[in-house]
Amino acid sequence: MHLLSQEATENELKDLGREPLDPSFTLETFLQEASSKRGRVKTTLTDQQFIAGIGNRYSDEICFHSRILPMKNMNELTAEQVKQLFLSIQHILKEASNRGGYMSELFFVGDQRTGGYVPHFKVYNRKGEKCDRCGATIIREKISSRKTFFCPGCQN
Repeated sequence: MHLLSQEATENELKDLGREPLDPSFTLETFLQEASSKRGRVKTTLTDQQFIAGIGNRYSDEICFHSRILPMKNMNELTAEQVKQLFLSIQHILKEASNRGGYMSELFFVGDQRTGGYVPHFKVYNRKGEKCDRCGATIIREKISSRKTFFCPGCQN
């Protein structure tokens, strides 16, 4: 843990993108900022300069929730898919936060909340298992050197 002045904190965080659960992160701002993105959906979601705090696990769960393949390019998405992506970001991050996230290291002795979201993963780290939504087999591939889990049956 580090104690920083307001100025030092702002300097440390200056390269981070928007905080996805901040009220200023609206559908309108997301649509506007996402319109210039051309890379893969997963790569875009994990770009910390675009959106802060979405990592590998949450990006897979967001893509699954929105029914979008993580290897699809952002500029190939319909307006409705981009809107759904925004809604899925909000949904997954709020649910994960409410359940204690995915960290495996407890923060204190007796911590019974941390990591509580892990049993609720729908695709992440479930290679070879059946999709709860459609029954297809969950696949693992690499996208931009990151392991990526998705359902080929209900994500398109």
